[in-house]
Amino acid sequence: MIRNDRPSLGDTFLIVAALTVLALRVYLAAAHYPQLGGDGLHIAHVLWGGLLMAVAIGILLSLLSRQSQLIAAVIGGAGFGLFIDELGKFLTSDNNYFFKPTASLVYATFAGFFLAVRELRRYRRLSQRENLVNAIESAKELAVGPISFATRAHALAWLAGADPVQPLTLLLRRQFEQAPVAPERHSRVYRWAMLARARYATMMHAVWFRRVVIAIFCVQAAGVLLTFVYTAAVAVGAIAGSAGALAEWNSTLRGGPIIWTTLLGTLVTGGFTVAGVAQIPRSRRIAYRSFETALLIDLLLVQPFTLLDTGFAGLTQALIDLGLLLALRYMQAEERALHSQPATAAVAG
Repeated sequence: MIRNDRPSLGDTFLIVAALTVLALRVYLAAAHYPQLGGDGLHIAHVLWGGLLMAVAIGILLSLLSRQSQLIAAVIGGAGFGLFIDELGKFLTSDNNYFFKPTASLVYATFAGFFLAVRELRRYRRLSQRENLVNAIESAKELAVGPISFATRAHALAWLAGADPVQPLTLLLRRQFEQAPVAPERHSRVYRWAMLARARYATMMHAVWFRRVVIAIFCVQAAGVLLTFVYTAAVAVGAIAGSAGALAEWNSTLRGGPIIWTTLLGTLVTGGFTVAGVAQIPRSRRIAYRSFETALLIDLLLVQPFTLLDTGFAGLTQALIDLGLLLALRYMQAEERALHSQPATAAVAG
C-alpha cells in the first residue's frame, strides 16, 4: 500500500462535502423546499450527487495531472454532500427528508471519515519506497513544463527520505535540482484566501483574542460547576422527599441512554475544562491541552448524541467548537515557539 502524501486532497473532499450539506440545507429552508420535476416526478438531489461523484471518478481514471486530482476532490466532495444529505429518505419507510437523527448520522459519518484519513496519514511515517513513489508521481510535472517552487521543495523532501542508493533517487534529485522553476502565479481567489488567512492569523496571535478564548472556557467551567451544584441539589431534594425535585429527577431517569450518554460526555468535557482553567496561572500550555481535549471529546462523543435530539440546528455548537479548536491550535503553536526561544538562544550562545 503506497500512500499519497498530499493531505490537501482528502481535506478538500471532506470540507467541500460538509459545506455542500450546510449550504444545501440553508438554501432549501430559505426557498421553502422547492422540487425539481412535475407530473408525479421528483428529481432528488441525491441523483445529482451520484452524477458528480461519477464525474469525479471519471476525471481520476482519465487524467494524470495533479490539478485534475484537486478538481476531482472538489467535484467528488460536492457530490458526496448532495448524496449524504438525503440519508433520512433512505432510512425511513415514508422517505422522510426531515428525519431528525439524520443530522447525527451525517455528522458521525464525516467524523469517522476524518479520523480514518488522519489515521491513515499518521499511523506511521512514510517508508523509503513511499517517499520515492511520491517523488516519481510528482515527476510528471517535469514533463509538462517549468515546475513550481512548492513542487520542487516537496519532491526534494520526499527524495531525502527515499533510499539513497536507489538509482532513481539520484536521478530524480538531479532532475528536480536542475529543473527550471516557473514564477508563482496565483488566482484572485487564492490571493483573497491568503489575505483572509493572514488576517485570521494576526487576530489569533493578538493578546486580546487569547484573553477572549480563555474567558470563554472560564465561563464554561463556571457553568459546569453551577450545573453540578444544581444537580446535587436536585438529588438531595429528591432524597429528602421534595415533590418538585423528585419529579425532575424521575424525568431525567426516563430520558433513556441518549441523555445519559450526553450527560456523561458533558461531565467529562466539563472536567477537562475546569482542570484547564485551574492550570492557567501555572502553565498555559497544559491549560490549552486540557481545553483541546475537552473540545475533541465534545466534538467526537457528545455532539453526535446531541444532534439526535436537536437535528441540524444543533450544528451551531459544533461549529463554535471547531472555531475554538482552531484558535487553540494557533495558541499552542505560539506557546511552543515562546518556550523554544530560550533553548535556541542557549544553543546559539
